Amino acid sequence: MTTPTVSLVTVTYNNAAELEHFWRGWPADACQWIVVDNASDDGSAQVAQELGAHVVRLSSNVGFSAANNIGVTHSTGSVLGFVNPDLAVTREGLNALARRVVDTSAIVAPQLANVDGTLQENGRTTPYPGRKIAHMFAPTSSTNRRYVRYVEQGLTQVVWVMGAAVFMASEVFSRIGGWDDGYFIYYEDSDICLRALHTGVPTYVDGDVRFVHGWARETKTGRSLAVWKHEFRSAARFYRRHPECIVPLGRKGTNLRETEASVLR
Repeated sequence: MTTPTVSLVTVTYNNAAELEHFWRGWPADACQWIVVDNASDDGSAQVAQELGAHVVRLSSNVGFSAANNIGVTHSTGSVLGFVNPDLAVTREGLNALARRVVDTSAIVAPQLANVDGTLQENGRTTPYPGRKIAHMFAPTSSTNRRYVRYVEQGLTQVVWVMGAAVFMASEVFSRIGGWDDGYFIYYEDSDICLRALHTGVPTYVDGDVRFVHGWARETKTGRSLAVWKHEFRSAARFYRRHPECIVPLGRKGTNLRETEASVLR
């Protein structure tokens, strides 16, 4: 069977060091790679170009969602992969994810791994506010254990996946309206997966594909005022748009409860 064509989109903002570390030696002939640079001042765009990317240089930082959408306008692949600059992709993994996307008509993410080989929690269940709070402040709680998902092998459905590595058909991307530009950063990944779910497009984590991800989220480490402002603004937008994640009622609430039951089974 012919492997679908893939276009990768990476958004950068002062990520020259990450690009050098994770993308030096990547299989550049495997697919199209588009890097949208949010007005970095550390040479990120130049590094990406040297590594073989098609670089789109923006004059200002428009945020993660808007930059992803801009990247898609330059894409040619039938499958889109949104991948962070601190992610190490493999040829075999890209091919496997592309086939999964086509076979399932779904959003598919690899199981992410830390640099030491341990698994990351990129699969998640429903982002109820209590779970979000537990995830930030009580990671060993039973509430958090119901929230995070690790996939050792095979394909497992989740409610949403972290935006570090998200793959979908270009047709699905168009049908669900792409990323919501209203999210500068944070919650955009929850939003796109929930919008997809409510249009009949599930989200899976593929445990047979593992990409190393050098994860260092600022709300878990630095907690600067600027970072928290983005967190709260995005949270407010998300829960306004998805009240079923506060009180799971109506058609969307039923859909969410049924999906959750399947994920936790």
